[in-house]
Parts: sequence; C-alpha cells; structure tokens
Amino acid sequence: MREGRSHVGLLMAGGKGTRMGGAVEKPLVELGGKRLVEHVLNRLAAVRRLKGVVCVTSRFAPRTTEFLKRMRYEVIEAPGEGYLEDLKFAISALGPGLYATFSADVPFLVPEVVDGLLARHIGGDLSGRDYVVMVVREELVRSVGTSLRSATRYAVEGSQLFPTGVRLIRYRGGSFDAALSSPHFVTVEEPGFAVNVNTPEDLRIAEEILGSTRRGYLGPETRTDE
Repeated sequence: MREGRSHVGLLMAGGKGTRMGGAVEKPLVELGGKRLVEHVLNRLAAVRRLKGVVCVTSRFAPRTTEFLKRMRYEVIEAPGEGYLEDLKFAISALGPGLYATFSADVPFLVPEVVDGLLARHIGGDLSGRDYVVMVVREELVRSVGTSLRSATRYAVEGSQLFPTGVRLIRYRGGSFDAALSSPHFVTVEEPGFAVNVNTPEDLRIAEEILGSTRRGYLGPETRTDE
C-alpha cells in the first residue's frame, strides 16, 4: 500500500435498475461507448487516497458481476435487499476500517473533490465522523435536470439535499446501525455529482454532457488499463 492511501472504495453496482426500462443491467448501459460502471471506475482510478476498489453486486446483476470479475476487480455478491443492507453486508464481510462508497450510476464524479473529502475524514474536520454523506443542493440538481430530483432526499434546516452516492464510513466492528441513522452531511457544488443516471432521459442528458466541454462535469481523462 502506498503511503497516504486511507480508504477502501466500495462501488455499489447491484441494484435492479428498473427505471431504465431495458434488458441491460444499469451498470452495463453504454454512455459514449463505455459502460456506466467503466466511467465510474476510470474516475476512481484517479482518486489517490483510495487503497483499492471492491465492487458490490447482487443476484439482480449477474452480468455486471461477470463483467467486473473479468476486469479482475474483487467482487462481493450481496443479497440485494437494498442499498444500505447491501452496504452493511459488504462492510461486515471486509471488517473494521475506513470505507468510501460510490454508486455505479454517477459517471461524472470529480476525483479531486473525493480526495479532498478523504483527507478531511482521515485527519481533518471529519475525522471524528463515523458516517458522512456527500450531498448536493436542490438548486444544483434542478440545473442539471436529471431524475435525482425524485430520488432519496434529506430535509436539513429547510433545504432539500440529495445524496451523490459518495459516503464515508469508519467501521469500528459490530453493528453500525446507529451511525447510519445519524449521517453528517457535506455539501458539494460541482455539477458532476448531481448527474445520476436512473432513466432513459437521464442517459440522454448524460450523453449531452459527455459531448460538451462544460467545466465541472468531465474532469480528468483517466484509464484503468494503463
């Protein structure tokens, strides 16, 4: 392990993805000639503080499981009982430590922003937090126009906040239900974190973004096969 690498990345890729309406599992849906999960993995490869990435799938995503194994990623097959249940299953299997979770349908996350968050969690103002949820404001989501608006949301001090799929966890062993019930929120302003591909319309918006040069979405080009 290189010095300075702190968190294990967990890529959550086991959801049903029924809102996409097709026969292709959502992580394997193509965006600009690459699968959604490839876009996310490429960006995670540029997050310097990650020790590595473990992919969490389920029985609802067998082709995704096969694809990730062919790419030589470690895969944990969770029961598929829901996002948090699968997350708890994976972390319990891996044991105590620091974890950063990511969703396979948020293709434009910004590696530098994630790195900064991990640094704060290991030795900064977030170091005492067992559960941190990165969120974006309603106004930012509205400006992007994806269906994240109808997804999970948090009402905090009169504002509507939406999860980006990035969560930090300090797992000390045993049950961590109490930590999950009281998240600490960190708000980010980068629009890439507000692009969540849940529907065909979301995919169309992501295609438009991919073909544009709008700053804040695309970030550095990184390949996992170099």
